[in-house]
Amino acid sequence: MSKLPLRDRHIVLTRPEGRGADWKEALMEAGASVAVLPLIEISFEPDAIILTEVLDGMGEYDWLVFTSPNGVRGFFDRFFERFADIRSIGGVKIACVGPATEKAVRAYHLEPDVVSDQADAVALGRKIMGSHDVENQKMLMATGNLSAPALASMLLDQGLAIVDVLKVYSTEEKPVTESPEAAEFRNRGADVIVFASPSAVESFMHQAASLRPGAGARQPKAIAIGPTTADAMKRTGIPLAAVATAPTAKAIRDAVIAALQE
Repeated sequence: MSKLPLRDRHIVLTRPEGRGADWKEALMEAGASVAVLPLIEISFEPDAIILTEVLDGMGEYDWLVFTSPNGVRGFFDRFFERFADIRSIGGVKIACVGPATEKAVRAYHLEPDVVSDQADAVALGRKIMGSHDVENQKMLMATGNLSAPALASMLLDQGLAIVDVLKVYSTEEKPVTESPEAAEFRNRGADVIVFASPSAVESFMHQAASLRPGAGARQPKAIAIGPTTADAMKRTGIPLAAVATAPTAKAIRDAVIAALQE
């Protein structure tokens, strides 16, 4: 393989602004030019009343469950506004949906107790209940506004746990059709466009009429990060060229290379 397997290739990432810098760096090191077309935006504004109740009762929880890296960041940003010491988190067990969420937790020098192998909330629920008795255990789930209720329902109905849900961030569609990034995409196209979440796929489809590459522009292959995003692409009819097995720079680079070798 060439030392620069992506030389002369142009890749578009659909991450929110300020995210995925390591992805961009890995692709550029492989020879690609990389543009960012942020199709979603994330805000960290939990309900103030619920947040206060949760933090007031922090010592009562047996489990702290994170469904995404954004959930980790959103929770601890607010946690440290209230507490100066990480030990104020108490003696909770920590569970994470997927390795990317685990990595975000470890950044706070915390050791997760249960991690699902993939970014699959239901798989995490099964793993928690397969290794721990959660009946009457009080669990705090830090999550986003678009997270499916399946995990909380499973822990409540099958595990008989007591589950509080704290929505620490919101994901919203970002209008981009009048942006310079969209104009560049229409004029230039891309060799590959990378979708990191189902919400990015949905945003793209809602704005697809004004994001179509013009005549003479490169028509991109599309790759998904993880099976949930891949399923969203299939449902909306976007042809799937490859799936990155994890939201890591190496996995994304390898998926891009694989897609372009087909």
